[in-house]
Amino acid sequence: AKASRQMNPDFNITAYQEKAAPDTEHLFGDDFYSKLSGVCTALDNVEARLYIDQRCLFYRLPMLESGTLGTKGNTQIVVPHLTENYGATRDPPEKSIPVCTL
Repeated sequence: AKASRQMNPDFNITAYQEKAAPDTEHLFGDDFYSKLSGVCTALDNVEARLYIDQRCLFYRLPMLESGTLGTKGNTQIVVPHLTENYGATRDPPEKSIPVCTL
């Protein structure tokens, strides 16, 4: 967040370290999402990506999804009810140990 503000002082960003899941909806609920104009993710697991994807669809927020899965990289722009959402398709499961665990 600090580096982003150095590049653009008008950029409004807050970094969170809490898990993105149903058990943190007391932190990330209606009040939280109502203040957003979009979501940019860099999540480390598919379950969290699918969860945030569903939240963005529900709150009709555009999302820039990015991340890695094993040796694969992914970026996707999701605009609710205009483009395909992240959860609409699935990659085949990895046949080896994910590189990030080595």
